[in-house]
Amino acid sequence: MASVETKKKGRDFYEILGVERSANQGKIKQSYRKLAVKFHPDKNPGDEEAAEKFKEISTAYAVLSDPNKKRQYDIHGEDGTLAELGSLNVEELGTVGRLFGALISKAGIPVPTEITQKIITAAGHIAKGRTDVPGFDVPHVENLMWGETVGDTVARQDARFYRIDVTEADLKNGVIVTAKSSGHDKFKLVFFDNEGQVTMVQESRKLHKGSQASLYIVPFGRYDMIEAMPLSMMKHLDEDLHPVFMILDTYDKDHKTHLLPGSHLFCVYGDNWFQGVKFTLQCVVAIPPDSEPVQTIASTEKKLAAKKKELEEFQPEFTEIKKKYDEAIKRLQGDVEDVAGLMGERDAAYGTYMEESSSKYGNLAVAKNKQKEQNGYFGKFFG
Repeated sequence: MASVETKKKGRDFYEILGVERSANQGKIKQSYRKLAVKFHPDKNPGDEEAAEKFKEISTAYAVLSDPNKKRQYDIHGEDGTLAELGSLNVEELGTVGRLFGALISKAGIPVPTEITQKIITAAGHIAKGRTDVPGFDVPHVENLMWGETVGDTVARQDARFYRIDVTEADLKNGVIVTAKSSGHDKFKLVFFDNEGQVTMVQESRKLHKGSQASLYIVPFGRYDMIEAMPLSMMKHLDEDLHPVFMILDTYDKDHKTHLLPGSHLFCVYGDNWFQGVKFTLQCVVAIPPDSEPVQTIASTEKKLAAKKKELEEFQPEFTEIKKKYDEAIKRLQGDVEDVAGLMGERDAAYGTYMEESSSKYGNLAVAKNKQKEQNGYFGKFFG
């Protein structure tokens, strides 16, 4: 990955933690703990150098232990990147900032964005039943029925609010809320509590045809995965590490808050960088959890979790074999160059050998040539 490493700026977090770039999360965590114990301020009272070192390794671990931040760091390094950003307030970025964010997002790098304070304030008023607030335009809330599909549009960094009534029987089967866009738009599904505070957020994901955000409030354990980076981009990240080791980085158990029976407020939040979002929305009560599709989901997700663990364990072995293979190829290339050079030298020597051997008979060769010329002349004359 020399071509990528030379472009990166800032500190080398892998070097700070003393691990290879191909180290899995287990090795990163192990190295961090070892160094954290060694340089912890409590063990080094008054030692400013140790305190600075502790801060440095903590920063490195905060980035490398987070799959999204790690991917961003692997691409850009520390300086001028998104590695240490929490989330962005798009409204405060200005046109140039939004353009930069849009380009990065289009390249396949997830850019976390904040829900604007205006929307949080609106959710608070709605949740508390306030419809007439001086100086503030409280948005309209549409009540939805199960299975109903609504189509709507929402401006960037704005929201369309909805309510859905959920019973205990609904929750026993499971609830699925899905918003879709045919234009690959970027948006969020956001649920609020009775105080208007955010309880669940689901980012939209780009699909082959459009984009989609789905919230699964289901009575069985399931896994989720943050939008994966395209394989085409992964292949350029690290020549020493196959992209398959990165695909499941963000695959983990879904720990979203479960709903309680009652009326629930939520919104579709327009998260495009420049224009509004056109979407369709549907809320459904799921089929029973003992149905065949759910069994298939459980089976495949369990296998994927096992595969993730298997890949994490295989990664160091693969890296070591790959390193030996690269060394063998490098040696072989050297051998090929040596053989080619020696063959060329040998051929040249044979040529010189033959020329010098023939040069001993130079006078005889000239005499014979002259004799042939004379014979040829008289032969023609008397013939």
